[in-house]
Amino acid sequence: MQIEVKEVEPCKLLIHYTADAMEILNKRGEILNHFKKAPVPGFRKGKASLDAIKAHYRTQIEESLKRALAEDAYHNTLFEKKIKPHGAPRFNAMLMADSKFTCEFDLHTKPEFELAPYADLTIPKPHEEENEVTLTEKMMQELRVRFGEVTPFSETDFVENGDNVILDYQGFLNGEKIENLCANGEMLTVGNSNFTYFDQNILGMITGDTREFDLIVPEDSLPSLSGQTVHLVVTLHTGSKTIPYPLDDTLAIRLGKKDFSELKEYVKGTAAATIQGKANSKINEAIANKLVAETVITVPNWMTLSEAQYLAHNAKIDWTTMVDIDREKYLNMAEKNVKLSLILDKVRDEQPDAQLTDQEVFDVIKQNLAKSNVNKPMDEVMEQMSKSGYLQILFSRIRDEHTMDYINKSVKFVE
Repeated sequence: MQIEVKEVEPCKLLIHYTADAMEILNKRGEILNHFKKAPVPGFRKGKASLDAIKAHYRTQIEESLKRALAEDAYHNTLFEKKIKPHGAPRFNAMLMADSKFTCEFDLHTKPEFELAPYADLTIPKPHEEENEVTLTEKMMQELRVRFGEVTPFSETDFVENGDNVILDYQGFLNGEKIENLCANGEMLTVGNSNFTYFDQNILGMITGDTREFDLIVPEDSLPSLSGQTVHLVVTLHTGSKTIPYPLDDTLAIRLGKKDFSELKEYVKGTAAATIQGKANSKINEAIANKLVAETVITVPNWMTLSEAQYLAHNAKIDWTTMVDIDREKYLNMAEKNVKLSLILDKVRDEQPDAQLTDQEVFDVIKQNLAKSNVNKPMDEVMEQMSKSGYLQILFSRIRDEHTMDYINKSVKFVE
């Protein structure tokens, strides 16, 4: 084999690989073995001659051979050149000619850096915003509403807190429409939106009403809109009201509990777990901020850009039409995310207990899918996630969460 490696930009390599004759011969033999039991017209299953198989499946055999040799080229390159990759390779060319196989592919690598201390970190003790009693009562009320009787709006019904509504809205800044503040057929539970004053301004509307009002965009929004006064035009299409379910044994039985006391104990336990989960999230956020601030890493532009575009896609924002000031916000968020992911990856290299195997990650994903009551077969869902690229992202997120939990265990708190 011959391997040529060229660094085309920081942490991005261009690989040119040539397989030798023995590699091709051995791999061709493996591929042919896979086709030996394939059906061939005019022969009983498994009885076709090797020449007949080669003639009938010539195209498929050659394509399978090229893919297999390309996969070997990738793994041989990693082994021979001691390369630690970041993500999958991207093949630009694969050519089989004159009994020679050559391929060219791009390969991303991780930047080198010194890992800052991560054991026994000292961070402020998180403040609990809700106590167990308050959250338990809140969750009980939410259960009443969730299982309550839903009735569509009548001609005389008007919007109140807790109603579910379907509406259109358009946002304007200095008379110009803002696409990020426009939606058609938006479903909303009144009182639960991110814009508190938006909810207050639609109270009292009836079906078919259109209302106009001004709002100041919150400071944590997009920089191009943050603190600006926008003009909104809202049209209410329809809505529904919910008559809460009684808090008694019938609700408990509907939820699979023996009686109301058992239901309340269950909700109390869920509330306690929720509070602990929120506390852990705050601790992990503090850990992340500290690790990123104390570790010096030069992140390649392609890494930051890829993550920024992913974040924008998740926020349902078109990256191509985003103004520069908003892109800068997403690029800054992305750089922090990438730095943290690289740091956690290096922690896993040092600490086996901070690592999950592929099978353990698969088990976590399957458990989460089972809890979400997905209607499709598990294998079909996993295949769709793999094709979309989401499975790889999910793998990374689960591994990072596990590593954060590992670091979390040694944290020391200060008041």
